[in-house]
Amino acid sequence: MSMRQSPESDRLSSDESRLKAMLIEDLENHEEGEAMLPFVMQMRNWAAPSSTPDETRQLIERLMLELPSPPRAEPLRWAWLLLRAQVRVVQAEIWTASALVMALGVLVTLTIYDVRVGGLAPLAVLAPIVVAAGVALLYDSDLEPVLELEHTTRVSSQLLLLARLTLVFGFNFALGLAGSVLLAAAKAEVQLWPLVLSWLFPMAFLSAFTFFLSIVVRDSVVGAVSGFGLWGLHVLLYTTAPPNSWLQLLSLPGLAAPESRAWLALAAILMTLAALQMVEYHRQRGSQA
Repeated sequence: MSMRQSPESDRLSSDESRLKAMLIEDLENHEEGEAMLPFVMQMRNWAAPSSTPDETRQLIERLMLELPSPPRAEPLRWAWLLLRAQVRVVQAEIWTASALVMALGVLVTLTIYDVRVGGLAPLAVLAPIVVAAGVALLYDSDLEPVLELEHTTRVSSQLLLLARLTLVFGFNFALGLAGSVLLAAAKAEVQLWPLVLSWLFPMAFLSAFTFFLSIVVRDSVVGAVSGFGLWGLHVLLYTTAPPNSWLQLLSLPGLAAPESRAWLALAAILMTLAALQMVEYHRQRGSQA
């Protein structure tokens, strides 16, 4: 008679499978990933000796003195190296999903969108939400082991997170811009600059909103779902609510209004700065725990 595994065994098996998949992906070699798994599991289950925050700080200061001074680099080259190093840290699914959804937005806009009818172009509807979903995945409580490791580097975790945010937003901005150029070239009635502005500022605001929320609650799912809900409510009511009705007010018309773009940009900057401050707050709380 077969015996069922306990919940604890199921959890350990799930953790082992997840770590094995991550090792194989990082090492790009199935055999090396399997060989490293026992050592990683042993270190994961190792009970580290307890230490006070002062002892930890003194150890880090001592280790920093032993590290060789890095060569001085030009600011632009240093920024480029930082961004290039963070490309591998961002989940590969974010790049693929962004490209597919942007391509879908361009295709739908090209085939069914009629400028004469008005309303939001499908590209302007999809571009903000796909970026917001990708940005929300940059920070989560599941990433705390990685963030803890980054705290020991010379580059602050805030700057590393900002680099990833720049990569994801910049990648999607380039995709949206390329799609807008294609649409303007394929359809004479589509004007390039108004189309770009119709998705750029909502994209910036919604990305900052989900980024901020995912860091505050330390849950990327909450950030992504909240972003979807906010933007989905806006699009639904903005396109269906009768004029001059309370439903139209609930649609948050400022998200698409040209006159509110400066406020959207300002709000995006403030929420991003606040989110980066929250990263430092979480780090300090973790070191004091």
